[in-house]
Amino acid sequence: MHSTIVDEDGDGYPSFDVDRWAIEVRVPLTDDEAEAAPVAQVTAFTVRAPDEVDEIVEALETSDAQGSYSSVVTGTGPGGGPFASLFAGAAEVLERDDLLIIDRLEVETGFEDLPHLVPAIVSAVQNGPAGRTAAFVLADPAQWNVALSDDDLEAINLAQWADAGVLVGVNADPHEAHERAADLIAARTAEDAPTPGARHSDTWVSEILDRAAEEPALAVPFALPPALPADVWAAAPAGILHVDADPDTGTLAIQTDEGEFEVVGLPGNAPQLVGAAVGTSSQTQAWLRAVHERWWTYQPALHDRVHEVIDQFLDGTLELAIDDSEPHLHMSNVELQRSAWPLPGELTVEPVHEDAEPLVLSVRLDEDGIRENVGAIIVHENGQVEAFLHDEWQPWLQDHEAAVQHLLSLGTEEFIVGVLHEELDAGVTGAILTGDVDGH
Repeated sequence: MHSTIVDEDGDGYPSFDVDRWAIEVRVPLTDDEAEAAPVAQVTAFTVRAPDEVDEIVEALETSDAQGSYSSVVTGTGPGGGPFASLFAGAAEVLERDDLLIIDRLEVETGFEDLPHLVPAIVSAVQNGPAGRTAAFVLADPAQWNVALSDDDLEAINLAQWADAGVLVGVNADPHEAHERAADLIAARTAEDAPTPGARHSDTWVSEILDRAAEEPALAVPFALPPALPADVWAAAPAGILHVDADPDTGTLAIQTDEGEFEVVGLPGNAPQLVGAAVGTSSQTQAWLRAVHERWWTYQPALHDRVHEVIDQFLDGTLELAIDDSEPHLHMSNVELQRSAWPLPGELTVEPVHEDAEPLVLSVRLDEDGIRENVGAIIVHENGQVEAFLHDEWQPWLQDHEAAVQHLLSLGTEEFIVGVLHEELDAGVTGAILTGDVDGH
């Protein structure tokens, strides 16, 4: 049976409903479940769609709940985040609005030692009428007449809140919750980046780049193409800004201060000038045809070398040019320090959307084949990096600051990799289009 606590007008008091549930737990005595014996009674409460902590506190005061829940909902958890953030995060992920409180549990005499009884009862309440609309669960084992074993606690999938003795948790199977969180992040557009959780920090990459600017650049060996004759590249338009290349059609569109010049033709075929390129001088047309051939001859391998260099730089195996006579390109001497991940398992970092601003990276933890969505990293074009853990993921985690710092270091690394890629790409483009680079 259940009843709703209301005021004299029949409305929820003070502005919402609190359902009280008196649940009799029965165990089947026959295979066809025609007969069942009562083994326990549970008193539970469902607080309907509370918007603020004060509403939960008033619900507790209005009801006859006996557990020590007020200190939880008004306090800060072991992970440093307030209860309100955890509840809001769980409600968003599970798309449920209510709070379930499993208060008193009384197991009948003679059934106390029934194996797995308590986890089965808690699960039945969570998935039954009292809990099916709830996003989050509170339970106080101090109000139960049976002791919880370690195996029982692990099976329940609830964790202790600080020193209060109260158990808390997302009202869903952990794997389901993490999958839903991953789906939620994937469904967002980059313009609607995820709202940072309570365990959050940010940093600015500009400080690292400013320090690198004060250091001599690194000379990195590259198998550069032969330099263009000076009289050929002297006819290049002023201010080369960008190159767009289409390997499917062989099109090369060169953007300059003087406009865009386009050359079309698959490698091995005579290149054709298009649009504004047709009206250029004969010397510039000769340059356009030359760089079109050079681009498709050298750029693919040089671009692979760019990625190889960055990978070697990140893992500390990059070898530098011996002297200036060796063909090379320059890149910033950036100091990267990746902090350690404080937990077992391997992290996977993946972009939610490609080529978006800001860049949102989802972070998942893989431990013994179990994948959990733990947080996100947001990398802005202006050099700001944000990182946070999802409120619903391990709210009891003690070393959350180290976890967030590790995510920040990954986001910083992502930004710096982009900077180095642009530097080396610019060197490759200069070597192909003009030959006016160091190392020739």
